[in-house]
Amino acid sequence: MKQLTPMDSHFFYFEAPNQPMMIGSLWLCDQSTAPGGLVRHKDILQYVSDRLNTTSYFRRRLEKAPFQLDDPYWLDDENFDLEYHVRHVGLPQPGDWRQLCIFTARTMSRSVDMERAPWEIYIIEGVNNVEGVPPNSFAVLIRFHHAYVDGKASLELTTAMMEETADHEYGRRDRVEVAERAPTRLEMWSRTTPRMMGQAWRSMRAGLTAGRKSIELARRLRSEAKPEQRRVPRTIFNVQISPHRSYGALTWNIPELKRMRQLCPGATLNDVVISIIAGGMRRYLSHHNQLPASESLVAMCPVSVRPSEAMKDCGNLISAMFIGIGTDIGEPLERLSAVRRRTARGVPLARDVLCDLNNAVGDMMPPYVRALGAWLQNKSRLASTVPLVNTLITNVPGIPGLVPRYFAGARIVNVFPLAPVSDGMGISHCLTGIYDDLNVGVLADRNIVSDMDFYMSCIQASTEEYRALLAELEKTTAASMPARVEAPKPATNEQADAEPDAEKKPKLAAAGRAKPAAKASESTVSETKGAKSAGAA
Repeated sequence: MKQLTPMDSHFFYFEAPNQPMMIGSLWLCDQSTAPGGLVRHKDILQYVSDRLNTTSYFRRRLEKAPFQLDDPYWLDDENFDLEYHVRHVGLPQPGDWRQLCIFTARTMSRSVDMERAPWEIYIIEGVNNVEGVPPNSFAVLIRFHHAYVDGKASLELTTAMMEETADHEYGRRDRVEVAERAPTRLEMWSRTTPRMMGQAWRSMRAGLTAGRKSIELARRLRSEAKPEQRRVPRTIFNVQISPHRSYGALTWNIPELKRMRQLCPGATLNDVVISIIAGGMRRYLSHHNQLPASESLVAMCPVSVRPSEAMKDCGNLISAMFIGIGTDIGEPLERLSAVRRRTARGVPLARDVLCDLNNAVGDMMPPYVRALGAWLQNKSRLASTVPLVNTLITNVPGIPGLVPRYFAGARIVNVFPLAPVSDGMGISHCLTGIYDDLNVGVLADRNIVSDMDFYMSCIQASTEEYRALLAELEKTTAASMPARVEAPKPATNEQADAEPDAEKKPKLAAAGRAKPAAKASESTVSETKGAKSAGAA
């Protein structure tokens, strides 16, 4: 049995009815590519059963220590029931994007049964009116508890559900199924007692690490990582959240985002995306007369410290940087430059200092103290009293390459991510890529962002702002390049006879894939095509 780390247990202990600690992704699947053009529910069950044999992690459930004196353990469930985890639902017609987002938001408002393996798959039929997706398609909503996986580990588990061919070999078993026997109470005490006796040694060792890293953190904050702003402004996002959610999504073109890096030398793709989101948040808060005048919103941006050899392991191996995203800066290029400067300072600090510091602080405290602290926080709701961060912006590695991926024979058209919100941080932005698209999924408390359509239109408007600057830069660059004039080559007699009217022949335009834009809802202005959103009723 593998025990939860202090970081894993953080998400387990902070679970509450108003803040389920769930992450997930929403897939749009075209079942016309499947053999016969139809995917039945029994085929999906068999497909998922076959794919589960590639990893044992989908069968893991939590086994709690006696009286919760220690962190829980992961145990292979000997009573694993696949049909409990795979649910089959249908959208009301016409089955458009808004209805799909409403279902997604309502589902993300609930947690999972922690007595079973903490994940669910919803097969959503009736996706008939989503632009860019053929009629008679279906969606797949996959949810994991955050104690189970972080972003990179969830990618490994979700890609285990994908294949590179539409012809699945049903009934194949690549691995023998093994289930662990549930330990007796005496066996659990035999694990817990030595852990409790060794807590003093672990606390002392972790305390030394925490002290050393705290000194290094203080030194860096006074020198190369000195923050440009000393406090987090209070906004409409820094309140106690309800159990209800709203959800929206937007698709960007990755090659275009990479070209936008030219607007600020040294900027990364993440810098561009953060700047676009900041521009959207600035517009949204200005519209509601809630924009802090002189201070930037601060985003928590997780930084993965997971080594490549641990990609297939469950659990959380992450750190985080906290940066001002430039919502106080109206000029887009100046905002991008500020974000680039701040992330260049924040990423090394997160990887070299904050990761070890967070783990050391977690090891210093006995598990029952951490559990009690989380319980008190969930009851008192103190996280919304003093703002520590305004939003979450996390980039989950996407599906690599342009090779089509399939789920039970249905081609996966697109993937939209989801990340949780919590008290004091009522909105989250999660990014992931597939093929040449980068998708952002926005999950928010519905009481805070009830007009998700308008919020997504603000991000789309910010995108258009950077797109216009890029077009202007490329036009200026092209105009400044010296024209290359080549002397015409004398044509031979054979060429002249074969192509007497070559100059009159029209040139064929190169064919390109048009990016479909999602339909804007009635409350969305016509200039915001491309934004996809909806909220739970």
